[in-house]
Amino acid sequence: MRRGFFYALVQQLRVVWPIFSGILLAMGGCGLIIGRIENWRVDEALYFTFVTGLTIGYGDFSPQHLLTRLLAIAIGFAGIVMTGLVAAVAVQALRAAERNLLNEAGNGPLDQRDP
Repeated sequence: MRRGFFYALVQQLRVVWPIFSGILLAMGGCGLIIGRIENWRVDEALYFTFVTGLTIGYGDFSPQHLLTRLLAIAIGFAGIVMTGLVAAVAVQALRAAERNLLNEAGNGPLDQRDP
C-alpha cells in the first residue's frame, strides 16, 4: 500500500506541478514586492510570505501600506488554494493506491472474474 501511495502521489504531482509552482512563484513575487515597499530584507520578506501563506501569521512582520496589505491578502488566499491543492492530491493518491490494492487482491470494483 505504501509503495502504491507514493507512486500515485508522484503521478498526481506531475499533473498539478505547473499549478503548484505557479502559485509558489506568485506568492514569492508578491512577498518580494511587499519586502521592497516595506524596506524589509529578502529573507524577512520570504519569511513573511510563507508565514502568511501557510496561515500561521505570527505577527512579527506586518505591512503598513495599502498596496502591501492587499498583496498580503492575496498571499493568504493563494496559501489557502495551495493547501487545498495539496490535500486534494493526497486524497486522490490514497484513493488510487486503495483501488490498485483491491484490484490486485481481486476484491475491487474492476474485478472481471465471474463468481
